[in-house]
Amino acid sequence: MTFLGRVFTLIILVSSASFFVAALLANASHMDYREKLSFYRTENQQLKATVLATKTAAEKLQTSLAQEQIARRAALAALQSQLDSQNQQLAAANRQLSDLNAVNTMKNQEHSATVDLLKATQAQNDTLRTEIDKVIADRNSVRKSVISLTDMLNSLKSVETDLRDQLKQLQDQSTLYEALAITRGEALQQAGIVDVQDVPPADLRGEVLAVNNTNLVEVSLGRDDGLREGHTLDVFRGAQYLGRIEITKAQEDKAIGKVMASFRKGYIQAGDKVASKLQ
Repeated sequence: MTFLGRVFTLIILVSSASFFVAALLANASHMDYREKLSFYRTENQQLKATVLATKTAAEKLQTSLAQEQIARRAALAALQSQLDSQNQQLAAANRQLSDLNAVNTMKNQEHSATVDLLKATQAQNDTLRTEIDKVIADRNSVRKSVISLTDMLNSLKSVETDLRDQLKQLQDQSTLYEALAITRGEALQQAGIVDVQDVPPADLRGEVLAVNNTNLVEVSLGRDDGLREGHTLDVFRGAQYLGRIEITKAQEDKAIGKVMASFRKGYIQAGDKVASKLQ
């Protein structure tokens, strides 16, 4: 109980005693005044004793209150010191929180920049992956083409080998036929037959490669085609007949002939066609 509460309690006690005395006086107003005086004296002594006890109790209470106030002041000072310490700790914590918030803001910015960089890198990776897939597809296509071309090359090499073999056989046959022709010509001459004409194969067809200003014409036919010196070829352009040339020099793949003036019907130029027999 606080000091103020104790004082109020004491006042109420004194008031109660006063009311009690007044009630007794009112109740005994018919008694003798001497008895009343004796009673009042007794009551007064009791009241004095009560007042003295009350004062003593009040002093004790005041002393206790002073001690309690001192204790409370000490406790309040300790609490104030603790509060100051906690305020300092709170201020330090607030500064640390502010620093952490600044670091967190910087980290968030770095994180955002990292996320943007990651997105850009991922987009580049997607683009590179698409390009790589395209390159792989192109490489596979090229590989298929290379394989196909390799197969074709091998096939062409095989054909080339066969053609070389055939060419060698034809050259051997041509040499044989040329030797036979020479032998046959000599045999015919020895037999007195001199009007046999050596003519080119009937199905020879080629074209004029070049013409010079001395009426010499180069054609795309030669000894490999059965063409020999002295053979004649007709020249034409479309349906137009241009004349006839006589072969004066025959090589394996081409020959040179001279324009026969008596058969000239037009001007011969490169690209015109030649044939051993007109169709």
